[in-house]
Amino acid sequence: MRGLVGDLLRLSLTLTLVGIIGSGLSAQDKDADKEIERLFTAALNGRVVIRPQAANRLVALGQAGEARILKELGEDGLGLAAMGPAIIEAIGLCRSSELREALWPALSNGDFPWRPSVARALAEQPRDTETAAFQLHLDDPLAEVRAAMTRGFGQAEGSLEVLEENLLDGDDRVRQAAALALLDRGQKDVLWYLLEELKREDKYFERPTGTSARITVSRALSKRGLDLNGYDSRKEPTTPSNAKAIEQLEESLKGEPPPMTSWQTAGGPISLECIGLELRSCRAGEFFLRWTDDDRLLVGQGNPAVVRLPPGTTRKLVRGLAASYDGLEGKRFFGAPGCDLEQVLLRRTPSSHSEALVIAKGPALVPDLRPTPLTEGYAPLIATLPDGESTDPRLQHLLRRVRTALAVLGGSVADLRR
Repeated sequence: MRGLVGDLLRLSLTLTLVGIIGSGLSAQDKDADKEIERLFTAALNGRVVIRPQAANRLVALGQAGEARILKELGEDGLGLAAMGPAIIEAIGLCRSSELREALWPALSNGDFPWRPSVARALAEQPRDTETAAFQLHLDDPLAEVRAAMTRGFGQAEGSLEVLEENLLDGDDRVRQAAALALLDRGQKDVLWYLLEELKREDKYFERPTGTSARITVSRALSKRGLDLNGYDSRKEPTTPSNAKAIEQLEESLKGEPPPMTSWQTAGGPISLECIGLELRSCRAGEFFLRWTDDDRLLVGQGNPAVVRLPPGTTRKLVRGLAASYDGLEGKRFFGAPGCDLEQVLLRRTPSSHSEALVIAKGPALVPDLRPTPLTEGYAPLIATLPDGESTDPRLQHLLRRVRTALAVLGGSVADLRR
């Protein structure tokens, strides 16, 4: 009898312990599931500044985090766009082949809203088998895509000759990516191009584009072990210490600098900007246009292309655009935040602060999003753009490319040339 009671007690104790351990594991599993869901929600809908952090922490969980992304992706892959740029870029850190395979079709889809994020994800851990796929997108209309594809192409052991061709790209981000990719492949002469980036002093109105370029390139060079001789990217390149550092870097390079186009050289300060038109279309590309008080049209950032306009053109354009602004009764934002952006900057006098007006939306077309007074005010601006062949990629058929972007962003603009 005692033996039977003892056996029953031992059985009861064992079952109790199993129940405790089982409930403990279940609680841990539930906590893990909650953490995964919390991170996924934060990466999807959290504050913009925390989304990338949450997405990276999600994929850092390994298979469990990737499984949550796969679940949202769906068997048809249609869930990718809904996940947004933060999660898409984090996919580049994942090991899942299934997730990576969903990225290439999205990149090839001109209507996919987050193509730059897809490109950066693919370039994060490029595979040697993808060299041809990277090369296929090196002439993409979006500079951010071209820059990422250039980086991935270089890491995937793509052709040096193709990378050298990208040193002639009209966008500084692509040229930087090409030069750094070539440097990583042992081509030391490209340091001449990167030193030009360290000399930049340009701005786009109040935006310190030159400073941003100096910081980006100096960090990249330092990361690669290059001694910059005390160069400080936060200071202007003309300060004595920076000028000396650049001189020493140039002296350390063998031979003469290669011949460069105007857009490959450093851009200096620009004054007298009166009108700025910045277009960022997730389909039609990016454009940075400025009209100065001394009747110049500037195209691009860095060292921009210059088109001389007839005397008095800019003053007339300023009066017309100011009337369009005034017709909007103080409203300065139209639409909703998204991957498409159209920003106008107006200085009524060369010394006044710029007045910004923004139109934004997602990838879907929104007919007549741009208010009528502004669309009418654009027509004289666009009429000043050249539209012929050009050896400068920034000017090549500029008018038609800008008109296409404007139509996608907020509606067509009348052609005053007809």
